[in-house]
Amino acid sequence: MTLVKGTVTFSMLAFLASGILVFSGCSSSPDEAELKQLNDLKEEYAELQKDAATLEQQKAALEKERADKNAQIKKCNEDQQVVRQRLGK
Repeated sequence: MTLVKGTVTFSMLAFLASGILVFSGCSSSPDEAELKQLNDLKEEYAELQKDAATLEQQKAALEKERADKNAQIKKCNEDQQVVRQRLGK
């Protein structure tokens, strides 16, 4: 019972402290430097999203290439097995 009461008390204090930090750190309007920084971050985010999409496409192409190579290897192994059987080895 004491452990539960202590946990609840700690949780309430942590929530209160985080609320105070959130409300005290907010202002009614950002200044020009903050807006520029926000726009720069938005541009960087868009560029990173574009790069991520390109990398995903490259990954898909490489996975397809790998699957094709594995299929070729499997076919070669099967052909090799057939030749060995025909040669009697």
